[in-house]
Amino acid sequence: MITSETRLRLTLADGRVLAYADCGPPSGVPVVYCHGFPSSSREAGLLAPVLAAEGVRLIAPDRPGYGASSPQAGRSLGGFADDVAALLDHLGVAKAAVIGVSGGGPYALSLLARLPGRLGPGALVAGLGPPSALAISRADFFPIVRWALHVVGIAPALAPLVARPVVHALRLRGRLRLGMRLTAPADREVLADPAILDILVGAQHVGLMQGGYAAVQDLLLYVRPWDVSLAAIRAPCTLWHGTADRIVPAAVAVALAEVLPTARLRLIPGEGHYSLPIRHRRAIVRELIASGHWS
Repeated sequence: MITSETRLRLTLADGRVLAYADCGPPSGVPVVYCHGFPSSSREAGLLAPVLAAEGVRLIAPDRPGYGASSPQAGRSLGGFADDVAALLDHLGVAKAAVIGVSGGGPYALSLLARLPGRLGPGALVAGLGPPSALAISRADFFPIVRWALHVVGIAPALAPLVARPVVHALRLRGRLRLGMRLTAPADREVLADPAILDILVGAQHVGLMQGGYAAVQDLLLYVRPWDVSLAAIRAPCTLWHGTADRIVPAAVAVALAEVLPTARLRLIPGEGHYSLPIRHRRAIVRELIASGHWS
């Protein structure tokens, strides 16, 4: 678990606060963790059991407006790289790998594209892809997710209306069961563990403490043209995805692999959106750090 002692804050040059978690052995290989949607750095607690054994130091920032990080009007995917660069400077970290989970996937890709040589290799775990990948795979999304992406894509002004009911439910019901009936059997098995469920629910609760503004921003950034060039990515990036994922279908990873020059696709039979990063966390972390040069 990530304890309160590891929850830290950095004041950026523009006066905003960037909250982050720093866990695992301080001498471990640095890995930046990009949390999902809508969530916070508490989500990184899912990897805590393997950090010491694998020699990994996990650095997990809250995106602007999530958790204790200051909101930022007009933020972008690419702009997140500036915040992470400042954080790594503050921590004295010259090079780090990066993991993006679910809605953190686009942000992990932005770090790989905007900070070449400093961020990489990368791993996307059940990650979202660019608008082109979402369009190709839209039919594979669960109906309510497909509807939300379609509405936000064609009518951005409706994003707050689409996000509001979800955010309201998550904020008011701290024990929300994460829509288990929408998930794969493998997900339901994993989420039956109270410790796992507490991390995920707690991460969402903390992430939405300031309201739903950051979640609305993310929805818009996911479906609008990205200010990130996938062609600029030179570091290897492994796309881990469960074939039974009903939240972000595996077709997204397949479509992303076709446009990301350095992609390595890992489709895991039978795994879902939540079971994949938990059951395969050791393999994901181990392959990630083995792909980089840390001397």
